[in-house]
Amino acid sequence: ILSALWFNVENPSDWRHWDSTYKESLIILAISMAVNWYLSVNTYRYIHWAKQIKILEVWLYFLLAAALFWLLGPSWGPMWLLFVMSPVAAALFTNRWHTLGSALTSAGTMLLIYYKRGLFHEGIGPAEGMACVHASFIVVFALFVYGLEQTALRLRDVALRR
Repeated sequence: ILSALWFNVENPSDWRHWDSTYKESLIILAISMAVNWYLSVNTYRYIHWAKQIKILEVWLYFLLAAALFWLLGPSWGPMWLLFVMSPVAAALFTNRWHTLGSALTSAGTMLLIYYKRGLFHEGIGPAEGMACVHASFIVVFALFVYGLEQTALRLRDVALRR
């Protein structure tokens, strides 16, 4: 995100003249960092709420990804990868259905934002195909990470039985 800002701003060192989109993106990034820091520092304080906090984190990642993709997507192509974070977090902390739901929601939201930005209005072409491949990647990668996580847990359980 910082590289997207750095390479797209005319004069990166003069932040007072930046477009409001870039300033809003930095504010969202700062809020995200502060929330992640707070939750990681206070993990054991809220240990009884760990499952609910992890689910909250999954959807917080989704909201932050959607906001940043909306703001920076037109100027920085790799922003779509932010939509991978929420399903991967779901894969690590929740069940298969929550992972799939998170992945489909992220992929669908990304496609909706592409649509709102003017993609898909003139039919299907290379750009639309690329967007669909990105959406498919989000779902497949989340399920792949979920499978890896389940395999690691099974291997751990086998090792503990010995």
